[in-house]
Amino acid sequence: MSLTSIIGGKSFQELRDKFKTVFPRPQITLTGDLIAPPLTNNHSVVGQAFDYLLRFYLEHKYKEKVNSWGSWVADSSFRMIYNSASNSKSAKIYIGYRREIVKDKKQFLEMLETEYLNAKANYDTYLKNGQITDELIKSCLFLSRLDVTFRAGMIDANLGNENELDITDIRNLFSTINPENFHVKNYCYINPTFGNGSRLVGGADADLIIDRTLIDIKVTKYLKLERAHLNQTIGYYILSLIGGVNDDEKARPIENIAIYFARHGQLWKSALSQFADAKKIMEFKDWFIEYIDLSVRGGRLSEMRKKTAVKKENHD
Repeated sequence: MSLTSIIGGKSFQELRDKFKTVFPRPQITLTGDLIAPPLTNNHSVVGQAFDYLLRFYLEHKYKEKVNSWGSWVADSSFRMIYNSASNSKSAKIYIGYRREIVKDKKQFLEMLETEYLNAKANYDTYLKNGQITDELIKSCLFLSRLDVTFRAGMIDANLGNENELDITDIRNLFSTINPENFHVKNYCYINPTFGNGSRLVGGADADLIIDRTLIDIKVTKYLKLERAHLNQTIGYYILSLIGGVNDDEKARPIENIAIYFARHGQLWKSALSQFADAKKIMEFKDWFIEYIDLSVRGGRLSEMRKKTAVKKENHD
């Protein structure tokens, strides 16, 4: 599972109720124009591709201040597809949501490797010259579709076959960025993970942490602070309290959360102290650990703690 699937899952209403009680949604109304309306129905693909482009932008602009794992989710997907296909004796490869599309394996793997290497080259070129080209955006779309394999266990039917309208859409999204919304003073974590916090929920990585603000990117045409958005963003913060950030002992505590509405070019930001005091937050963190352990892990964490305590008692 993942933090997103847990928070949105039908079986976890108690968790959502707890979020609502401890972290009440601010009574605010966001206003603004839809500057970059969607041009196709490829919403999730475009959204993830924009995430890649924003990541590249920050790496280019703040080279010395960016902290990342140095790899992409797409890297894992590429290896998964290539290794699985190479170990198969079949001359065919099956792609699509239901594996309903049959491709010649040799030709498909040649395309896969070519586009993957092109993405690496376009990325390297952008870090040097900072120029947003259609080829770079196309590579972002390719990487976004490649991500699907890692996250959903299937190969996107349109991998390597990008839509010109999607390229235009991402260029429009990038044009809405106000650099001040992503100004890095001291440090920036890209796709940060949260150690034992991420492992507790079966995997979780946020979009950005800039200085002491955790930012979630939303590429939606609706300018509204949804309860689900708030739960997810605060959820990442709770995971950071459990396991830190990127296993970096120097990482400073998160103080603010923010949501960037990319199609409107707007950043909503709030101090965590506006939702609850430190005592309530730590109480929620402890409750969250026990809840996830019992509801998702079947109490395995509690059993491990008991065994550790018994061993320590016998040792003493």
